Order: sequence, then C-alpha cells, then structure tokens
Amino acid sequence: MTKYYLYTAIPAILFLATLVWLIVGLIKRSKYRWIATALFLTELSLLAVVYFKYFTAKNYSRDYLNDPVPKAGSLVEIANRKGFFIGAAVNKSDNPVFAQLVPREFNSITPENQTKWRQLLVDGKIGKYDFSEADAIVDYALKHGVRVRGHTLIWGKFSGHTYPKELDGTIAVADDPASELRKVMREHIETVMGHFKGRISTWDAVNEPLSMDGPYLDKNIFLNTLGRSYIAETFKIAHEVDPEATLFLNEQFGTYKGKHVEVFFELLEWLIEAGVPIYGVGIQAHNIFKTHDLDAFHQFIDRVAKMDLKVEVTEFDARIRLFDKFPDPYRAQGEYMAEYARICIENPACIGFTLWGLSDAGTWFDYVPPFSGMPPNDPLLFDTALRPKPAYSPMSKALERRP
Repeated sequence: MTKYYLYTAIPAILFLATLVWLIVGLIKRSKYRWIATALFLTELSLLAVVYFKYFTAKNYSRDYLNDPVPKAGSLVEIANRKGFFIGAAVNKSDNPVFAQLVPREFNSITPENQTKWRQLLVDGKIGKYDFSEADAIVDYALKHGVRVRGHTLIWGKFSGHTYPKELDGTIAVADDPASELRKVMREHIETVMGHFKGRISTWDAVNEPLSMDGPYLDKNIFLNTLGRSYIAETFKIAHEVDPEATLFLNEQFGTYKGKHVEVFFELLEWLIEAGVPIYGVGIQAHNIFKTHDLDAFHQFIDRVAKMDLKVEVTEFDARIRLFDKFPDPYRAQGEYMAEYARICIENPACIGFTLWGLSDAGTWFDYVPPFSGMPPNDPLLFDTALRPKPAYSPMSKALERRP
C-alpha cells in the first residue's frame, strides 16, 4: 500500500514545490522564473490529462442487454445441485437489494462489515458488543436456507477500523502485554463465536496476515506482541469454542507468484506442521489497479489443494475501468470474471465463489477514494438495475460441468 501512497504523494509534493518556486520567482523576478513557469505548465497539463482520463465519468455501451436474459436464479440453482457456494457480501440488513437477490441468486452471504471486531463494538469499547445489525443479516440468511461466512475474527491492519483503537492503549500500558493481548483476543473470539454458534459455521479466522508493503508478515499489534503465534492461537481458540466450525486464513494477493506468495505458503506449512485446525484458504480477489494473471491463479489454487486444504474465493470484484481499452468493456469484464470463476469451480478443492457486493448499485469502490471519484466502478455480477451481466451464463455453464 505504501507504493500507492507514494504514487500520489510524490507528484503532489513536486507540483506544490514547483508552484512555490514559481511564486517566489515571480515575486523576486528571478531569471529562473521562466523555467519554473514552463515546468509548472507542463505539470499542470499532465495533471489535466490524468484527471480527464481517470476522474471523469465514462459511459460504456451495454450491448449485453440485447442478449437473451438468463433464467433468474439459474446460477444458484446449479450451485445448489453441485454443493457449491455462490455468495455475495451484504453491507446492511435493510438494503432492499438484499431481499431481491438473496436467496434468488446467492446461496451464501458474508456480512461485509457487521461481524468485524470494531464494527461489533459500541463506541469502540472493548467488551461492549451490539449484535443487532449482524443478527438481522444472519437471521434473514438462515431463514432462507443461505449459508453465512463470518468475517473476520482477528485482523491486525487499520487500527480503529478492523480492531478497536482502545486495544493499542491497553497493550501499551499492560505490565505483561502478551498475556493481556491473549486475554482480550480469547474473550473476543469466545464472545463472538459463542453468540453465533450454530448459525455461522464458517469463519475467516485471521484476515490479511501478510504486509501490503513487502514479502513479510504484517507488523501489526498482534505480530509485534505475540509473534506469528497469534495466527495459530486464533485458530486454536476458535476451534475450542466451536469444533464444528470451518476456519479459513483469508488473504489478498496482488499477484499469485513471487516472494510475497512464498511467505504465505511458508506460513501455511508452519500452521499445518504445528497441527493448527486450519480448514482452508480464503482468496480475496479484489482487482483494483490491474487484473490478475489467471495462469498463476490456477497454479496457486492447485498448490493449496495439494496441501489438503479447501479454497474459497471470498471477495471478488473487478472494476470496469480495468477493461477500458477493450471494444466492449462489459463483455471483456464478463470473460475475465467467468474465467476466474471457472478456474475455481473446476478445482474440487474450491468450494465457493463470493462477490464482494450484491450488485453494481452498492460497492465499496463507490465510497472509498480515489475510486469514488472515478466512476463507473461496476465491478460485480449484477448491474445497477439488478440485471445479470455477461459473466452470468458462462459461470452457469462452468458449474454445470463441475463433477
């Protein structure tokens, strides 16, 4: 993530430095003011090009609307027959799209935020929980025979968003930080899993243990206090609380090969050798700045399967603007999405494919900068009018071929 900050911070600093140089030069009538003026105008022109290319709304042709409309629910109907999960993230219980598409089009849902540690707390206070919104989502799903994935028990990135900010202060002043953190972790896992026991049977036990900045584990409060054992301990506590729950290690990959990936497989091997009750690997598949190499993805899944672990694609989306250079961006997006899903579907170890949102009418890209200023994002399987997009039919065909 640091490199993306640099991509925006460095040009901004250079632009401001040039502007200051120009102003000072004009005031002092410096002989270099013409150089500063030329440089400033060049940078301003480049910024204008970037703005008009990436930050102005585009309107892509929707030729797919002329295609025969797939039978509503046909994808999930096949998924049910094949014992496969087609899922979506749900951002709130009163979202009208939730009731329209679940269970008609999805047989699995993931609360997008409502089962995360920080979001479960009242005013961010450790130990003070409010399960009302999470319960509303979970109860609706179970009433309609839909599986729920719990997301997530322990996630060390983004203090104050994924775990309570209060935890930082608590550990900082503790006489025995390791013991205190273990105590708080256990109480949290026992409380949350105990509350949902019998209702949520699949959990992302640990989320994003890898760093976004390099090929190593994320140097968060859990790693800094307990070392990598925090990952194993999370799985063991969760298994103690609910021995029937299937527990996943969930991670986002910018690429499926290289040093970053090797660190992840070393972690998996260590967990397995230590007898940790890990059931599978969750693959976050956010296509944010570029699409993924599908051959590398195929090899990655095969490698996980050979470790006798299950796989789920837990968070898929692919921004439409990544397909901007294609004659028909929506069809190109559909081909990519369907091929990504097919690789998962055809591998017996892969048991589910979850879109990170119900439809293009509601996606995290639309409210997180800079993507909120780069419409359209349209990264999902259903468009803003809840019509199936081009990936729908080929995904159905791939599922039909699944053993």
